[in-house]
Amino acid sequence: MSILIIFMKTCKIENCNNKRWANGFCKYHYTPKMPLQAIRSSRMNDNEKQVGDISQMRKFFLELWNKRRHYCENCGEWLGNIPLSYHFDHTLEKSKYPELKYEEDNIEILCLKCHDEKTRGVISEKIKERIEQLKEKFHIFA
Repeated sequence: MSILIIFMKTCKIENCNNKRWANGFCKYHYTPKMPLQAIRSSRMNDNEKQVGDISQMRKFFLELWNKRRHYCENCGEWLGNIPLSYHFDHTLEKSKYPELKYEEDNIEILCLKCHDEKTRGVISEKIKERIEQLKEKFHIFA
């Protein structure tokens, strides 16, 4: 009888035995983007309109974060207490519908997995329903 032992690398965080996901951290400790409060827009100082828009968007997202529960609105996963930029997704893309950029109903709070899947076009039934509801609400017939 042989015994197969698999050594799985675990998260770098002390006492965390979750499987490594990225950069040596598990999915609960890996933060690919900085918290919204810490984001700096210094690389865009030459264009004050863009900087102002980024600050306005950050403020908008933080206000939304304080109003809503910190769970993924698609799968229900707990998102923690620190808002990260990827938590916020425009249900109807801001590139196609710029007039809805600051519309609270058009923002979903999502986990990284759900946000990534939606961005890649793998859209859940729940999100499809939300898209249709928003199109109806905002009279978008395309």
